[in-house]
Parts: sequence; C-alpha cells; structure tokens
Amino acid sequence: MTDQIELSLFAALIFISVELLRIPVGAQFIHLGNALVVVAVLLYGARRAALVAAIGLGLFDMINGYAAVVWITVLEALVVCYLLHVIYEKLLKSVDKPMIIVAIGLLAAAAKLVMNLVKYSLIAYFGAQLPLSVALWAALGKIGGSLGTALVTVIAVPLLYPVFKQLRQAVKKKEASNRLG
Repeated sequence: MTDQIELSLFAALIFISVELLRIPVGAQFIHLGNALVVVAVLLYGARRAALVAAIGLGLFDMINGYAAVVWITVLEALVVCYLLHVIYEKLLKSVDKPMIIVAIGLLAAAAKLVMNLVKYSLIAYFGAQLPLSVALWAALGKIGGSLGTALVTVIAVPLLYPVFKQLRQAVKKKEASNRLG
C-alpha cells in the first residue's frame, strides 16, 4: 500500500510541476515534467515510472485542453521509459553513479527532442501537406519549448535524483523502524 501512495504522490508531483512550474515559450512551455519522469525511472523502475508518467502527464493534458493529443504525450513518455529500461536497467544494471545519471538525463532529453521533431514534421507533412524538407524546417521552428524542457531535464535529473533517492531511503528507514517498534 505504501508503494501505491508513493507512486500516486509522484504522479501528482509530475502533474503539479507541469501545471504550476511552467515557463511559457510562445505556444509551448518549459517544465520539469520530463525530468521527473526520468527520476521516476531511476527510483521506481521503468514499469512503475511509465504508470506514474501516464497519470501525471496525461492528467495535465486532459485538464488543460490537450485531450486530443493526450495519447501522444503518454506514448512519448512510454517510449522514454522503455528506452531507459533497456539502457539503464538492462544494459547498465541500474548503476546510479553520477556520470551515468547525467548521461541518462541527456539520453532522455535527446529522445524527447527527436520524438517532438518527428511528431511536428509528420503533422506538417501530412496535415499541412508540406514537402518533407519544408515540414522538417517547420518542425524545427516549433520545438522551442521542447529545447528548453530538454535543457531543464539535463540539468534537473542529476540534481533531483539524489534528493529524491535520499528522501525515499529515509521514508523506507522510518517505515522499517515503525514496524519494529
């Protein structure tokens, strides 16, 4: 039950970070949501993080008028979680040395940027029926907020992960002492 509460709180934290701690950049905004998804993978594993990300980011989209594209947001988060599952959990065996955490933040940010570039290119190509080269240039013009969020992810993951890791360890230690005493 404690894990469910902790995961619920983390999903709420993702939602709140995007809802309240965002910086507008044109039609988009910079936020901590993607960084917190990466931290969730590092703390809870990719499967649980995927659930937390889907709830936190999906709820934000549903409440804020992005219901038509909530599936894309969730899909992108699931792809990032799966990528980190393969690289961090399987290949690197979840070793959380500082340089690995920095690299994981970079990898997640790059993956999200590439997915946004592909998404906006496809929208311009199929939706506006632009030639592919023009669609790519149009997509580059739309990823300002994504670039900012990627930068926030690269910076925030190595800063937030140790804090949340220590907090989680302290909570687990307190729970264990409460069970014993």
